[in-house]
Amino acid sequence: MYHFMAPADPDNHTPIKIFWLLLLLITTLAGSMRLYNLSDYSFWEDELYSVRSASAPLSNWQLSKQFGYIPTTLGLLADGAQISEITWDNVAQWQALGVRPFGARIGSCIIGILTIPLLALAGRRLFGDRTTLILALLLAVSPWHLFWSQAARFYTLQFLFYNLALIWYFRAAHERTHRLAILAGLAILFAYLSQPPALLFALVLAADVLFCLIRRVPINLTPVGWTAGIAAITLCVALQIYDMKFSGDNWGAWGSLQGHTWKIIAASMILRDGPVLVALAGLSALALWRSKTRLVLYLAAGATLPVLALMALTFKDGVYIHERYAFIVHYAWLALAALGLAAVWDAVEKQNRSTFLAVTATAAIVVSMLWTDLAYYTHGHGNRRRWNEAFAYVAEHQKPGQAVATLSSKTTPIARYYLQTDDLIPYYEFPTSPEKLDALTKPTWLVLPAVSATRGELFPWLNDLADLKTYYDLRILQPFSSIRVYYHTPTTATEN
Repeated sequence: MYHFMAPADPDNHTPIKIFWLLLLLITTLAGSMRLYNLSDYSFWEDELYSVRSASAPLSNWQLSKQFGYIPTTLGLLADGAQISEITWDNVAQWQALGVRPFGARIGSCIIGILTIPLLALAGRRLFGDRTTLILALLLAVSPWHLFWSQAARFYTLQFLFYNLALIWYFRAAHERTHRLAILAGLAILFAYLSQPPALLFALVLAADVLFCLIRRVPINLTPVGWTAGIAAITLCVALQIYDMKFSGDNWGAWGSLQGHTWKIIAASMILRDGPVLVALAGLSALALWRSKTRLVLYLAAGATLPVLALMALTFKDGVYIHERYAFIVHYAWLALAALGLAAVWDAVEKQNRSTFLAVTATAAIVVSMLWTDLAYYTHGHGNRRRWNEAFAYVAEHQKPGQAVATLSSKTTPIARYYLQTDDLIPYYEFPTSPEKLDALTKPTWLVLPAVSATRGELFPWLNDLADLKTYYDLRILQPFSSIRVYYHTPTTATEN
């Protein structure tokens, strides 16, 4: 029973000044990485959706996600954006109203930076000093967390509260404390209000209870702990039912979108978490589950069950699932890897070996993640479609009488924002066939993603029927984000 409930890391405490100094250095590294190039990368359309919702939160009658837009609202206000004048009908004027990538993203960025010390302090008594510092370092250099920290979306806020709940629940069981149980319940609620998939945390809680019952060990929650957990999950479910009932059109619109398949979800977990990290976490779990049984099983459930649930939901009609919904499990993978690396340090010290051996093991995973970060900063262009560069090219070369058609979302806000005009070919009139292309009456610039993650290359016949003027690739393992710019002159049109 002792091993089943024991804290993860029995190492001696790091001197308090050294611990705080190292945590400060790690947080400084995380802050520098998340602030670097924050304004340089192009908006992607979901970020513009965040700007719309953040500028008029009361107009959105869906209760979930409202909390998640607060960082974007505060960032826009701090950056001087005139958010009271921002509407979905005047996207072409947003630049003039002060909407910039920095203001839209700085809220998520600050949350992402604060997540490192907050999760470290929450988990210190659970993991021990050494594991906590290694885990903080892995999170600081994590390419996945870096991306969402530089995006005007709600995922860093959801990630923070979801994983505070992950830590506080287990500590509440280990320490039998009412306070942490209540905090865990509140964290679950705030995570759900940031983004509904956080409700999948219920699967992790259920798995931990089931593990305890199977192994015939006490679950160890106090009555207040049980009440807090059940109340939090029940409230989230009630909010979900309310939104689906009174925001049915909104949920129906999402359900009509083409989401990712279970294969994409599974492959994405390896790509986003990183193959080296996934391998290290898996091997660490196998090596440590006998000595730290409950914690390892709990983290393994946290790393896999929400992903398996998302994969299962891809088979259900009318449900939109995207690989980014699984971002919440990233911390559990990092924690398993950190436990393994800390165990290497312990083994080296017990055998009186040089600590450089332990440094080598930790450096290998950190350097592999930093290498991915380098690609993100350079030829990955922030892993975002380079809409800003494509529309800058069009704006430079477009002449009077030439039209612009963009293949993006139905209202094409990305084109309206960057070209600062509403004079665009409507989404439904984008030439999606040679016949529609030939039906155009004006010389037209065509701006579109080259490849779809779900449909493959889009409209390859354009290469024969239109002039490819330029393209903006991302040299990463996910090339579907490339943008192409074509120019087409119909046979019935004449050039100016």
